[in-house]
Amino acid sequence: MKSELADWDRTRLVGLLQDLYRLNRTNTDFLHARLLGNEDEEQVLEPYKQRIRRAVCPKEPWKQAVRLSEGRKAISEYKKAMGDPHGLLILMLHYVRCGNDFTLEFGDIDESFYDSMCSMVNQICKLLIRQEDISLAKEFVPLLELEHQRIDGQIGWGYPDEVGEHIADLEDTLPTEP
Repeated sequence: MKSELADWDRTRLVGLLQDLYRLNRTNTDFLHARLLGNEDEEQVLEPYKQRIRRAVCPKEPWKQAVRLSEGRKAISEYKKAMGDPHGLLILMLHYVRCGNDFTLEFGDIDESFYDSMCSMVNQICKLLIRQEDISLAKEFVPLLELEHQRIDGQIGWGYPDEVGEHIADLEDTLPTEP
């Protein structure tokens, strides 16, 4: 592929990008994130957030099933396009919020649903630890705590307990300010 593209002139490459952009919404979102990601984070994240909301918290679950894998796929596609830790954390937290919204509105779901939510909380915590960025921690730890408060005593399956444990482990591990 690289050797083929190496011989293309600028006009042909631009034409290929235009065709890929028009091909489907996933490509459009990817190219926006990759090429415009540093200009307006909220605008770049919005299509991914909408996909997550539709997949994890459908308005009418009797018409459309919850599709956790589609929500995770949106996060993965953003990561491939942009890879920005801040935007990635926003989307991961959005996934958890959407899951919490869904279960608070429609009642307890099932074990695999809560396993997915806990897994995402764990990924958020691991990413925050890897980043070793106090400003990121100051922004996202309180948001995680807020989600925990929102679900504590409201949802079963031990889900709030596990979220609380992840947050406690995170707070024990995070670097403190100098």
